[in-house]
Amino acid sequence: MEAPTDPQTGLPAPAAPDQEPSHSWLRTLLELAVIGAAAVALAFLVQAFVVKPFVIPTPSMADTVLSGDRVFVDRISYHFRGVHRGDVVVFTGHGPIPLLKRVVGLPGDRLIIRNDVLYVNGRVADMHTVRRTQGAYEPTEPGPDTAEPWSLQRPYTVPAGRYFVMGDNRTNSDDSRYWGTVKRSEILGRAFFVYWPPDHWRGL
Repeated sequence: MEAPTDPQTGLPAPAAPDQEPSHSWLRTLLELAVIGAAAVALAFLVQAFVVKPFVIPTPSMADTVLSGDRVFVDRISYHFRGVHRGDVVVFTGHGPIPLLKRVVGLPGDRLIIRNDVLYVNGRVADMHTVRRTQGAYEPTEPGPDTAEPWSLQRPYTVPAGRYFVMGDNRTNSDDSRYWGTVKRSEILGRAFFVYWPPDHWRGL
């Protein structure tokens, strides 16, 4: 069958352009909506299982991180390794909001404070990040109840499955000296980077 010709020129008529369906804009809009929903879902999954931003609520970790700083929290590595002494962790279960402190005692560790110095298993365990002030282990009022075993006025052994946490700003930190240890199930993840404000950028 011969191709149709143009009656004026006698040449083969150009092929008719493909006709765009009248609802193509609806398909484009639907595709954009699906992409947007997938992006939102991915962001939620990342925050829930991989990395979550966290705002520092108190000055208890100064000068390592300051009140109002924002950090990234790694929520995946503790599925593959244990909590380490010195880790900065975010946890729940000790107040209305999650808290951020440093792990100073692991399960089975024996802790005591003598002359404003923390000892773990008989060795000085203060870290270079502790804010150095006179009486660094004399908390502001009200102090911990010295009758409680976790006040560290006497040797205290961290129970199995629990962690002893303290703020680097030892004179202004509501931590395990007041309310005891943190369960492993309460630890949400490890803070690893300060991302805001920009002049505070650093790893933890």
